[in-house]
Order: sequence, then C-alpha cells, then structure tokens
Amino acid sequence: MPKQLKRKSMILLMVSMLLLSFISVKNIAQANTTDAEGGQSGTMDAFDQARARWFNKLTGNEQYNPNDPDINEYLLKLTNRVTNPENKGSWDTLNKTEGRTYLWENLVSTKNSAEITSAYNNLKDMALAYSIKGSSLYQNKALKVDLISALDWMYAYRYNEQKSEYGNWWDWEIGTPKRLNDIMVLLYDELAPTQLNNYISTIDQFDPNPKVRTYNNAIKETGANLLDKIFIANLRGVIGKNDEKVTQGHDALLNEYLYVDHGDGVYKDGSLVQHFNIAYTGSYGAVWLTRTADILYLLKDSKWPLPQVDNIYNWVSDTFEPVIYKGAVMDMVNGRSISRQYENDHDKGRTIILSLLNLANAAPQEKSTLIKRLVKVWIQTDTTFPNYTAGLSIYDINLVKSLMADSTIQPRGELLKNQVLAGMDRVVHLRPGFGFGISMFSDRISAFEYGNGENSKGWYTGIGMTSLYNNDLKQFKNDFWPTVDSFRLPGTTTDGSKGVLKDWNAYYNSRTWAGGSTMDGLYGSAGMDFSLANVTGSSLQGKKSWFMFDDEIVAFGSDIKCGDNRKVETIVENRQLRDAGDNQLTVNGETKPSSLGWSEPMENVKWAHLEGNVPNSDIGYYFPESARIDGLREARTGSWRDINNGGLTTPISRNYLSLAFNHGINPQDASYSYVLLPNKSKEEVEAFSQNPNVTILSNTKNVHSVKETTLGITAANFFAPGTADIITAENPSSVMVKEEKGELSLSVSDPTQKQDKVIIDLDKTGVSVISKDDTVNVLQTFPTIKVEINVAGSIGTTHVVKFQVDELKDIERLDQVIDFGNQSGWIKNEGIYNSLDSKVNQIQKHKDDSNLVNEGVKALENQVRAQFGNMLNPVFANFLLSKTMLLESHK
Repeated sequence: MPKQLKRKSMILLMVSMLLLSFISVKNIAQANTTDAEGGQSGTMDAFDQARARWFNKLTGNEQYNPNDPDINEYLLKLTNRVTNPENKGSWDTLNKTEGRTYLWENLVSTKNSAEITSAYNNLKDMALAYSIKGSSLYQNKALKVDLISALDWMYAYRYNEQKSEYGNWWDWEIGTPKRLNDIMVLLYDELAPTQLNNYISTIDQFDPNPKVRTYNNAIKETGANLLDKIFIANLRGVIGKNDEKVTQGHDALLNEYLYVDHGDGVYKDGSLVQHFNIAYTGSYGAVWLTRTADILYLLKDSKWPLPQVDNIYNWVSDTFEPVIYKGAVMDMVNGRSISRQYENDHDKGRTIILSLLNLANAAPQEKSTLIKRLVKVWIQTDTTFPNYTAGLSIYDINLVKSLMADSTIQPRGELLKNQVLAGMDRVVHLRPGFGFGISMFSDRISAFEYGNGENSKGWYTGIGMTSLYNNDLKQFKNDFWPTVDSFRLPGTTTDGSKGVLKDWNAYYNSRTWAGGSTMDGLYGSAGMDFSLANVTGSSLQGKKSWFMFDDEIVAFGSDIKCGDNRKVETIVENRQLRDAGDNQLTVNGETKPSSLGWSEPMENVKWAHLEGNVPNSDIGYYFPESARIDGLREARTGSWRDINNGGLTTPISRNYLSLAFNHGINPQDASYSYVLLPNKSKEEVEAFSQNPNVTILSNTKNVHSVKETTLGITAANFFAPGTADIITAENPSSVMVKEEKGELSLSVSDPTQKQDKVIIDLDKTGVSVISKDDTVNVLQTFPTIKVEINVAGSIGTTHVVKFQVDELKDIERLDQVIDFGNQSGWIKNEGIYNSLDSKVNQIQKHKDDSNLVNEGVKALENQVRAQFGNMLNPVFANFLLSKTMLLESHK
C-alpha cells in the first residue's frame, strides 16, 4: 500500500475511534439535559429526574427566597469562603500559575490523603457559589474557568485511576468521591463528556464495590461506611446514567436495615455499634441516618425503591430518640468524635434532627407526623443556637422553617423512659427536667476509641462515667472535654492511671458482667463488674451499680481493690461551673467557700447541694452512710489539641466543682453509696436526707440491692448467686420486682450475655400468672414463686413476667402450705402438724371476720415461734412467719 494511502487510512481510523469514544462517553454522561439553573430541557428520564432532585438538595434553588435573611446569611458566608476582601478565600488563594505543582499552599502534600478531600471541599464550595441563585458568584465565568481547570489538575495529579491509596482509606473511598459526585451534579452542564467520564472512572477505581473496602477486600463494609459507599454508587450511577451502578448500591442495602446480634449495626434494644465495639449512635449513627435520608430522597418515587424500610422508622424511636435530650445527642454515644473541636453534642444533635426531618418527608403519613413532632420539640427546647437555621443549607433552612410554621404539627411532650442499650453497654434514664446516661464497658464493648490522633484522653469515658443533662444545656458544649479532668470523670472509680494509646485498639473489660434491667420501661437497674487491666494496665477493679427511679438515682460500689500504690477515688460529681466559678455548694446545711482553689476533706457528709448554672439545673446528693467526701473547686486550663491532633492549641479555661469518695491508697475492699437528686432545691435535698424513700438492702461483693418504698420496687444486681430481700438468684443477673395494687412484676436480664438460663426465686405465694414473655417458664407459684428464664442469645434483654397477687389466697392456701411442709419433712411431729392444721382451718373458716382472722394468725405465729428450730425446720418456719406477717399487714 502506498505510504500516502496508508497515512489517510490511519487518519480515518483515528477519527472513527475518536467518534466512537465520544459517542460512548456521551452515553455515559448524557450532557445537556440540565440547564445551568437545574431546570430540565428535553425529555427527562429516571436518571435526569434523580440528578435534578439532588441538584436542588445541594443548591436549594427551588426554595430560594431573596427576602429571607437566613438564606442571605448562608450565601454571604459561602461566597466569603470562596472570595473575600482579605483575599483569603479558596478562589483567592487558588494557585493559577502555569506549571503549578499544587492548588493551595496549605495542601501540597502527596502523603497526606486528607489534603485530597480538603481540596475537593474547596472546589465544592466554589461549585456551590457558582450554581446557587442569589450568590454574588452565580454563573461567574471566570470562576467557572478556574474551577474546571482545578478539577482537571486534581484529576491529572492527585486523584485518578492510576493512583494508589496512601494515608487514610476513607479519603480515597468516601471523603473524596462523595464530594466529587456533588461537584459533577453541580457542574453537569459545564463539564465535557470526557471530564465526566474521567471523574466517574476514578470513582469506579476506588469504589468498585460498596460492600468491601477497596484497599483491603477482606474488610466488609458495614453501618455508616457502607451507607456512604452505597450513596456514592447510587449518585455515580445517576450521573453516569448507569443502571447497573445504581442497582449495585441498591442491592447492597438489602441487609443493612435488618437487626444484628453482634458487631456493627443496629440491635433490637436500640444499640448502634460501629467499628465492631464502639457505641456510635451520635457520630457514625448520624452519618448512617443522614445517608439513609439522602438515599430515600434521591431515589424517591423512582424505579429503585429501597428494601426493608419499615425498620428505619422503628429505629427513630428505639435508637435515636432516647439519646437526644433537648437537641443534644449524649456524648456517651459519640465515640472519639467528642474530641473534635467543632462537633459538640448540640451540633451532632442538629445533624441527626435535620436528617430525621428529611427522613420524615419520605415516610408514610403517620410515621412522618410522629417524626416531625419529635423534631419540633427538640428544635423548640434547644436554646443553645441563637438561630437554629444559622449555617444550614438553603434547602434545610426552608425545611426547618416550614415545620415550625406548621400549626398542624404539635410538639411531642417530654419522653419518660428507662432503656438499657445492652448491645453497646449504655443506659439512659429520662425524666421530667433531666436525662441521665451511663457509659460502661465489657468484653464486648471497648472502654473508648482512639484513632487518627483523636480522643487521646478518653481512658475513663466508658468505664462508668455518668452524664447528667438538665436545663444547663451548655454543660458539655462549653469546651467541656478539653478542660475537664479526664481522669476524674463523674461516676467513675479511678486511680488516675493511663495506658498506651494504639490506633483502633480494643480496650476491653476482662469481666463480662455489664448491663441491667428495666421495669415498665420507666425504671431501671444497671451495673458493671470492672477491671482496668486491659485499659490502663492498672490492677484497679470493683463492682458498680446504678438504680434509677422517679427523681432519684442510687449509686453503689463495692469490692474495690487496687495494689499499685495510687490513690483510688470514686467521683460523685465533676460539674462545670459558670464563668465566675462561684456556684453555691451547701453541705449538711453549711455553705462552703465559693472561691476557686477551695478544697476540703469533709467528714460525716449526709447531704450536699450544688447550685446550677441556670434555673432548674441544681443537683442534690444524699449519702446514706454519712460519708467522708473530698470537695474541690478549681479552674482548669487545656486546649483542644490536648485531646485531638486536629484541634487548636489555644488555651481554654473553665471552672469545675468535684465531690469524691477517697478510698485511699491500695484499697482492698472499699465501697460507697450515694443518691443523685437532679433539679432538687437545697430544702428538698435536706428533707430527702431526713426521710429517704430508698433503703440499702445489700452492698456486698456479690449483691447490690435497694428498695424504693414509694414505688414498691426492689432492685438487685447479682454478680454471683445470692439473696436480697424476697429475691434469690441462682445465677448472675439483674432483677427488679415491683409490687403494686395486687400485682407483682418481675424483670430479669443476663448482663453477662453468656448464660443459657437464669433461675429466680421470690419469697411470695398465692399468685397466678397474668402475662409473661415466651422466654419465661414459671416453675412454681407455691410455696414460693420460681421462674426459669431462657436468656440464651438474648443479648442482655430484659425478660418480664407479671403475677396477680390476691392476698385472700394466702388464707385459702395456708392449709396447702402446711401440708407441703409436712410432706417435705419440715414438720417433725404429727401432733404439731395437726395443731398447725387446726389453727389454719380456723383462720380460713372465719376469713371474712378480720378480728377472728387476726386472733388466729397470732395463735399460729406464736406456735411457729415456739417450735422454731425444734419441731419446725428453720427455713420453713421463717417462711410461715413471713406469710403470717403478710396476712397481718393486709388484715
């Protein structure tokens, strides 16, 4: 073939290949279907519709109101991040020189993956400013040129199909592709098909399968990480008009909304675990919820409906609602994110609340209304934001304002609840005016999480820390974590030791007993057998319990041991004070000094009262055993950098008051008891101390037990088999008994989560079964109540059985008690048996005459006492005496 003809043939071939490539790319990208304002031209298919929806979610263009000051404030802040008079915006500082080797001077690393995500953050801000109506940079041609040029540079030198992951996998597989997807939606009509194809191919390189970690395929994605990657696949599929990718994300959801019984995910008790062993409802849970709402929004009314969505709406009330108090998500479920300077409890709460509001718009009407009622009361009661919508996107601003203006949505009242979140070793107790949280750890849940330089002082956050939320809404928001003494957190028993920080290490408890039980969903018991050996390396160990009733929380500790020559304390309180630090402390009626620096070992403390920072935030303390308490009022200084490598080094000072039991150095059998009385006045606390309605029944190494006389509740944590009042446990367990109006309720759980069955014996007779869980087997109701509970696989769940107590039946069945005793050999003489039987017959014969019943009971009681230990077995005699006393009390 002549060279000239050969050259022409090659040119034709190259042109043909380019044409085919262009057509292929157009099939992937399908540009020119959306105008610059997010409107549609031509026929819209399902991909166009979904992309237009997301464009509006990002820009809020359909909701734009030029007269809304909050929207204008949002736009002003957005454009100022891009360009400002100081020339410090992302566009101002963008390196635009030819042959550039970086885009921003502070993002020059090729080793730190976080800088890739940060660069795309800057580019997303620029894309938003270009795309949003009302922005001073709306449709700015110069911005568009520089923005697209920067995108091309990032593709060429930082994030493309040829790159290998370095640094944190999250940046490559979640952080960056999530932002790049948004940028492609915002600039869809401004990008050439080749550019779209390049960016989409890069995402496919680092996220080929949302179910697995790309840098290590052995790791299966779960929870928030999985949902992030599913949404990336969904949106990438929408942008590229690739049904297979949308379906790939859709199919990965099939098991995500099912309950789990171990590891990551949502448990039936409301727990949400991430990283296998961390309570993460507030941090990763927020991502999980946000991404769920995003997926529902993106694919609403599309050909890709979500599967198994019913559980999502159940989890609103079971998983998220209990750990949110007046708009704040409790830090006990925020993991290492408590150390992040710009993510406090109310900020995280607002993120969850907005996600719930978005979720409500995709929910069935009844579910939607319930969710909106929750959201409305949280927004109304969270007064920490001068303006709740400040900093929100235009879409979310409109969403919040529409809800608050809707008079048909009535805010839900305060939630009253006690919930044991056994799957993540957390307990929450909600009452009028306060919320209370307990953080525990076990051989299943780590004491804390450290990773990426975050949460470097988290040692004691999960080993019994208690968190009291009341009207002082800024208690944990006001730079609490960098300034509080992290080795003396409220509720903890501590020796001040610390261990060795290791990224993603599991700091497990070597003991298994951690959990609790609930009664009527309103009252609860919680406890923990703990050892710090795997956390700080300390030999400190002990047993702790909390019993939560109406307006009081009883705390016990026993068997506290340590042999490391360190002082051991139990911290009753470590409360942040107001700026002056002069909140009044009253102890046994005496006002203590209000100056910072005060400290005092106080003897024979019966009660104490601390003035709150705001009205309705006072706290009372009652000490049943007149304790020695160390008091300290101090100013503390720290910085966010102290607890997080990403925090500022700026020193921050805050004031605190602490109350503590001093167990001394190397204690061997120390114990403590105290009662928290939230929101009580000084006078109310003193009155309670003079006439408490709680009685300590046991505070030993094996059993913690208390009786609340007003409610008729006896609660006990059995760390080993034992007896407390009328309760005998044959196995380690948490037990609550409530007697009220002829009914007896029994609640039992296995906090070890290791046993197959638990057997409980109650010293009660004359009952019938009203209701019971399927796991409860009633072995007998006479002469005592005995039940066997199948706890295998129940993950610390509370099992309930309820009995009807008819005191008249005690009279009617006394003869059966006597016969049973005789048959069992407990009555050792036939004459004694006949005499007892005769007396019982007389009581039964005159059961309608209280005077004659009383006389008969007295005669029976006298004979039992006379034969106690002689002709009558002592155990059986005590049982008979308990029955006669019961009859007397109900005569």
